[in-house]
Amino acid sequence: MLYDISQRKTMRESIENHRFLCKHLGKKAISYDEYECRFNRCLNENYHSAIAKRDLPIPDIHVCILSDVIDRKTAEKSIDDLCDAFKNHNIDKEDHKCCFKRFRNGHASQVTFSDLPEDVLAEIIDRCDIQSYLNLRNVSHGLRTVIDQLAPPCTDIDFICRVGEIMVFLNGIRIASSELFDESQLRSELFRSLKTLELLLRNPKLRLESFEFITAYCFQVTEVPPRNHKQDFFDFLNSLNHKIHVEKCVMEVECEKEVIGVLKCLKPGKLEKLNIDMEHLNRKIDEVVKMDQWKLAKHLKIHTFELPPIENFFHFSTFELSFPRISMEDVVKLCENAFKSNSFEYCDVQIPKEFKLETIKRVLNLQPTASSKIYSIPNTNVFIKLIGYWGIERLKIYKK
Repeated sequence: MLYDISQRKTMRESIENHRFLCKHLGKKAISYDEYECRFNRCLNENYHSAIAKRDLPIPDIHVCILSDVIDRKTAEKSIDDLCDAFKNHNIDKEDHKCCFKRFRNGHASQVTFSDLPEDVLAEIIDRCDIQSYLNLRNVSHGLRTVIDQLAPPCTDIDFICRVGEIMVFLNGIRIASSELFDESQLRSELFRSLKTLELLLRNPKLRLESFEFITAYCFQVTEVPPRNHKQDFFDFLNSLNHKIHVEKCVMEVECEKEVIGVLKCLKPGKLEKLNIDMEHLNRKIDEVVKMDQWKLAKHLKIHTFELPPIENFFHFSTFELSFPRISMEDVVKLCENAFKSNSFEYCDVQIPKEFKLETIKRVLNLQPTASSKIYSIPNTNVFIKLIGYWGIERLKIYKK
């Protein structure tokens, strides 16, 4: 309306222009009476004073450009008229040129983020940190829809949920902690943070380098969270309709059931590194070793008091077993597998104190090397290194 008035159009000419623009833009035109009321306001001297003082929002310049295209103005005439009508507003000439050309070529709809090529949007998101990404989603519903179809810029997630403590880290940045909020804030802030976590994990294009999940008991005197967020999280994992792409998974958990609950939601074959800690309780992993996520992983660190048969570790390129101490029979099997396997690199295992060096040397026919603690197995490229610290004896079996 302001632009039509600056072009000395009558109210009847302006409303015809308005209806024509609405038809092109796919919007509903306002009634004649309402238009007349608004048009008369625009004619009011005080209203124009408000425009001059920038007390009112900047007009929709793109719609004014479309009006000029409909009026068959030249691009030069259009930019001159716009600058004259809205002297106090900075009209970008390059933006005007692009928009004028787009409208003149028959593209009446205004450009939105969804008009950008996907690779351009992907690069924008790739340059965002996690907080910028979350802020970008809140710009508009349309932009959120487009963004949610692309991979989020999140590579590392840490979720700690145990008695008296809840923390969420994204790319190493703490976005939630039960320590940071008082009782009045705790519920709402944790709910918001868990929803953010769910938002990321629901995106099938998420590519995580590391996912850490900790529930094991911790001696810490803090307020117990108001809900069982651990069970909420497992319920959420069970609701996913896709497997999560994770390269490394670290778990400090209370039981095998929790290990299975996490692993079954991870994509087999993409999961290469496993770090499982069930040190706090006497637990087994008999069912875990039957899962594809275990069988297809390449690297393992495990800390538990009871292990399955040693054969369940032969497919790993590297593995470290903290507990329990293994038998001499298992050591022999490990050495045989090391020699036969094409993928084996090394393993690190704990041995009983009663193992005598002379016994190990005799059973494996070990031969000395230049180092006093390193021995070779004849006719193989397998070596054994004796490691002792804190009163614990370990063997490292590796290939050269």
